[in-house]
Amino acid sequence: MNSSTEIETFLREFEKRLAPAEKRVSEAWWTLSTTGTNEARNELVEAGNEYNDLFASSDEFERVGSWHEGRDVLENPLLRRQVEVLYRTFAGRQGDPDVLHQIEELEAEASAVYGNHRGTVGGQEAGENEVRGILRASDDEALRREAWEASKTVGREVEGTVRELARLRNRLAREAGYADHYHRSLDLQDVDALELAGIMDHLQSATDAPFAELKRGLDEGLRTRFSVDTVMPWHLADPFFQEPPESANLDVDRYFADADLEDLTRKTYDALGLDVRGVISRSDLHERAGKSQHAFCISVGREYPYDVRVLANVQPGAYWMNTMLHEFGHAVYDRHINPRLPYLLRTYSHICTTEAIALLMGSLSDDPGWLRKVAGVSEEDLRGNLDALAARRRTDGLIFTRWALVMYRFEQLLYEDPDREDLNEAWWDLVERIQLVERPPGRDEPDWAAKIHVAVAPVYYHNYMLGNLIAAQLREYLEKYVTRGPFYESEAAGRYMLEAIFGPGARENWRDTVLRATGEPLDPACFIRSTN
Repeated sequence: MNSSTEIETFLREFEKRLAPAEKRVSEAWWTLSTTGTNEARNELVEAGNEYNDLFASSDEFERVGSWHEGRDVLENPLLRRQVEVLYRTFAGRQGDPDVLHQIEELEAEASAVYGNHRGTVGGQEAGENEVRGILRASDDEALRREAWEASKTVGREVEGTVRELARLRNRLAREAGYADHYHRSLDLQDVDALELAGIMDHLQSATDAPFAELKRGLDEGLRTRFSVDTVMPWHLADPFFQEPPESANLDVDRYFADADLEDLTRKTYDALGLDVRGVISRSDLHERAGKSQHAFCISVGREYPYDVRVLANVQPGAYWMNTMLHEFGHAVYDRHINPRLPYLLRTYSHICTTEAIALLMGSLSDDPGWLRKVAGVSEEDLRGNLDALAARRRTDGLIFTRWALVMYRFEQLLYEDPDREDLNEAWWDLVERIQLVERPPGRDEPDWAAKIHVAVAPVYYHNYMLGNLIAAQLREYLEKYVTRGPFYESEAAGRYMLEAIFGPGARENWRDTVLRATGEPLDPACFIRSTN
């Protein structure tokens, strides 16, 4: 057989093993996230190990590696792309099987802890929604501090697990010739570490001055509100200072106090010609005990019609409106991938491209035109708040950028040395320097481990930042060349995204996807303009 025929034959046979294993992992993750039971955790571990074992053959990896090295001679671009995707999938699961199995067990254990943990506030259990509500609305400083500290207690439970995960991930990375898991992960994500460092450094320097000005203004208002000399973390609007606070003259939450967020989500995507009713019917959207407190979208298997689901914990308010629009942005991407693509390419082009769509859609929750057109906010109300809404969107971009920079730089430190004794201090050094948030005196807690991504979605946060850059660039292109007006009002925008981004799936790498969809390579300039 010639090389193309050999590759095609291998892909067909491998898909028969891969498809059921992938589907089992997705179903197990969904079950654990919706129940939090020990049985579900054990099933996820077994499913993950079965999946990893598919890639355990050194002979198969060697064959795939040789095809990858010689992929440029393949005339069929879809075959070449499948080889690229398959190679990275194989490479990401190489190493000592015992170590891979330990990682599966520890990740499942950590997921269960994050899902089941509740802090204590006022003698009562308090989940993330309760803590978020206190930090957004309460004027009781003692209550706020108790809620903020309660949100961090999960860090103590999982610190040892997260450090051990980092050690094990590093072990696999070094066996594969990388300095650490951070560099291995970027390489397997097709992200150049130096290129990314340049982008993140540029974003930090570009936002230094406007963020410092913003933080001074926020602190002045908070000092007055709470009659304090020093603003502490519990005075801010959320546990990690990753979201904008409500200003004194703008309460976006009231726009959604009596709203049906599911209905507004449907209406938003209907206007784009992208039906999400089937996804909603398969989703789990409301809070209950034992369920993950976070939100995500998952595609269970790659068989058409696609089984796409969203997990959320919806309550009235701007936070969950943004989250619903965000997660269903992932969902419409997953749901509209061309089913005629080869199996390995029936997924998004890259994590950052699906995050771009999700972030583009989530940002509508404080867009004046969307609030009027879809959410039904009165023209009179909006007219008096246009400046405040514009300031909120700018604030959101600045605050999230600085938070993403903390996560990006912290994970580099974590994987440089998971055993360093001053990791708690290193976290707060970054928070103080980048977010300008003062650490509580004498605090020495693993607050970094309270963020679920550090444990079960490592080296991920840069994709949110790249997604924001792509989203800004895409919206500008849509409204300049496709809709010539607000993109969310036009089915033309939905068709364009379907044809230019969703439908092609992973047939191209993310750089080519961005270039084709926006007419230009990725450029941070558009996003940076929105923060100045």
